[in-house]
Amino acid sequence: MFLKQIKINGFRCYQSVDLTFDKKNNIFFGANGSGKTSILEAIYYLSTGKSFRSNKNKILVNNQQSSFTLYSQFSEPAGNLQSLGVSFDKTKGQKKIKLNQSIIQNQSQIAHILPVVSIDPESYLFIDKPPQYRRSFLDWLVFHVKHDYLQVWTQTMRCHKQLNALYKSQNIQGVAEWEAQYINHANHLNQLRQEIFKNLKTLVLNKISQFIPEIDDIDLYYFQGWSKDYSLQSQLEKDKEKNFNYGSLYSGVHKMDIKCKVNQNQAQDVLSRGQKKIISIIFNLCFIEMLTEATGLDPVVCLDDLDAELDLHKTHLLCDFINQSKNQIFLTTVDLDKVTSLLSDVGVFHVKQATISPYTS
Repeated sequence: MFLKQIKINGFRCYQSVDLTFDKKNNIFFGANGSGKTSILEAIYYLSTGKSFRSNKNKILVNNQQSSFTLYSQFSEPAGNLQSLGVSFDKTKGQKKIKLNQSIIQNQSQIAHILPVVSIDPESYLFIDKPPQYRRSFLDWLVFHVKHDYLQVWTQTMRCHKQLNALYKSQNIQGVAEWEAQYINHANHLNQLRQEIFKNLKTLVLNKISQFIPEIDDIDLYYFQGWSKDYSLQSQLEKDKEKNFNYGSLYSGVHKMDIKCKVNQNQAQDVLSRGQKKIISIIFNLCFIEMLTEATGLDPVVCLDDLDAELDLHKTHLLCDFINQSKNQIFLTTVDLDKVTSLLSDVGVFHVKQATISPYTS
């Protein structure tokens, strides 16, 4: 995938911006708070319909406007040029998506057509974040790789919701039927997750040995959301009293997590900030690799504050990966010379007080 143009109107700090791209690697530099991250956020929003910084669309609208519009042109691997536009009106609370002038109802269609992966300060906390973050990360990968995932996940969550309502109301009637459906769909979902995790684990551990060879005896574990000693059916029977007491499912696929340990210690307790950041980036690099292999598409990659907290050696390794990849990259930095000296085929943009201009040294 290759993003050729993006127009931004009324998004975050930007009143109106029109940018064109003809390079594989694109750097936005400027002082902190100048609006660099908002450019990456706009690119990510076009694909996913959400921000990586907030789950509220209204706060993305410029203070002086009532709506924002994002427009882009991108080319597919075959070279076909496509246009994509997304708008949001905060007074109506309404979002509209158009692909080649045709209205799109489902954002997931766009995520498959124009995949964008964001590696940002939130994702740098992969190890320190609560389980929900890692669960969402794995599910987003499963969504792209396994075509039946969305249907299975939707059916599982429907059963989950119905069971919680029955537990909360202390209504025994119907529980057995809904539990049987939940077990069927949840086991299917768990199988899809485990298949993807197995491949992900191999890739991640290989890259950790390459990027951080000083860390030995590191391992990743898949926690399915209930004891490995029980089937899900047995676990629900064991938890029946708890489920009614809590008014919700105590165990299940909603508790799934990826656990990282070093010498049998929790990784978040023993690794440095820099080590945790590079492992977080590695998870995302492996996400990109698996997505490309499964779909044949090279996702656009947004890298925010790439080189912060990384020494020159690890920054060099990451830039080598970027140079060798087929992905179009958009990244931000405050140290332009450090990054440009390590990257090839670079376009540079200076960001200052919510204005952006092409930059040549």
